[in-house]
Amino acid sequence: MRMTINSTGFATLAAAALFALCGATWGCSAGGGGTVKDASIDFSIDYVFGDLPPGCPPGAGNDKGVGATCTTGGHQCPSSQICTCDMTLGVTPPQGTPCFCTIPIFSADSSKQPCDTIAPGFCGQNATCCAYMSVAAICVPTACLEGSTCPVF
Repeated sequence: MRMTINSTGFATLAAAALFALCGATWGCSAGGGGTVKDASIDFSIDYVFGDLPPGCPPGAGNDKGVGATCTTGGHQCPSSQICTCDMTLGVTPPQGTPCFCTIPIFSADSSKQPCDTIAPGFCGQNATCCAYMSVAAICVPTACLEGSTCPVF
């Protein structure tokens, strides 16, 4: 599968990153309770960044560290966080991804949205939980979301 995204702004990147994160994490079912022999997904994301909203990435982390500057492979984020520029679960982010620390959120209950399973304030000040369907989410600095709104899936 090849997914091409022709859009601008970090909200679209958040959508692409969450799709990639989820696609690399879960396989497919054979429908009868068995599993497909090779449940891996091969895909590519072609993404060209447009102008990011002013103040994105914010540079300094919030009270939870979300938004702190990091570099690819630099290990600057706390152990409970990831750098948006690092390969995560086998997925390499598109070139030009703004680098900051974020908190990945996974839902063990597929009937609930990941953002509904965390306590208020989990992402900290000036950050929002943005989910991809009902499997994963990340904390995103509100400065990186157009209109401070997560993309809708």
